[in-house]
Amino acid sequence: MTKTRVLTALALLLPSLSVAPGVAAEALEDAVSRGTLQVGIASENLVPWLANDKTGGRMGYEIDVASAVAGSLGVDLTFVEMPYDELFASLKAGDVDVIISGVSISADRAREVYFSSPYGGTDFTLVVDKTGLPEGAAGSGYDHEGIRIGVLKGSIAEATATNDFKSSELVPYEDPAAMRDAFLDGSVSGAIVPTPYPAFIVARDPGRYAAEETPLVSTRQGMVTRPDSPHMLNFLNAWIVENEANGFLEDLQVYWFESGEWLDMLEGYSEKAE
Repeated sequence: MTKTRVLTALALLLPSLSVAPGVAAEALEDAVSRGTLQVGIASENLVPWLANDKTGGRMGYEIDVASAVAGSLGVDLTFVEMPYDELFASLKAGDVDVIISGVSISADRAREVYFSSPYGGTDFTLVVDKTGLPEGAAGSGYDHEGIRIGVLKGSIAEATATNDFKSSELVPYEDPAAMRDAFLDGSVSGAIVPTPYPAFIVARDPGRYAAEETPLVSTRQGMVTRPDSPHMLNFLNAWIVENEANGFLEDLQVYWFESGEWLDMLEGYSEKAE
């Protein structure tokens, strides 16, 4: 087969490999034409990435990032909410243009979708309730019979914990709030939680709670696009580079992960503070 015929054959094959039937060929051009960027976010709350404010609206780091991305693109913003584990299917079906929802970058996930450059990072750390732990639990790294550890189902932290904890019982939770409540009411002895939760929990009662010094696993978060949308991916990467350089992303991270200035806006905060 000649080189020309090979190139022609590849050109004919490429559309069938990259674009699902009925899905727009390029998310960026589609969003600009529509005048709205459709951003997929998880319906679950994971403070401070995603949460409900006292008016019932959505707030959090991801909300501010997505709003800024749409503003730079010069279009309106529509959030499409769904359970976290449905986000990838919605993206591939063309129901959303991009996912901005704290998705950790992994090689396995990259087999299905394209990730932008990282725009945030998360450490997952084991936090334990020191009351009632079996003798010798700390010396074994809390991998000890009689210890129940909460993990978020389907997370990279769960996959890592499955390999690292052989004696402790791992208890998966669908919802971060349910895992937090189970830990605080003593249903589980420990929980693997993302930053900034370890510091918040220990500060609540340093005599009762302790956090491991070394994270169980560290991840980087990326925005997620379809493989058929290189223009969108290029735009997102450029946006991240620009807003890292001008300090916008750093300022957002300080506000949401360090300052606590947003706590009074959080739905139910006053009751939880009691």
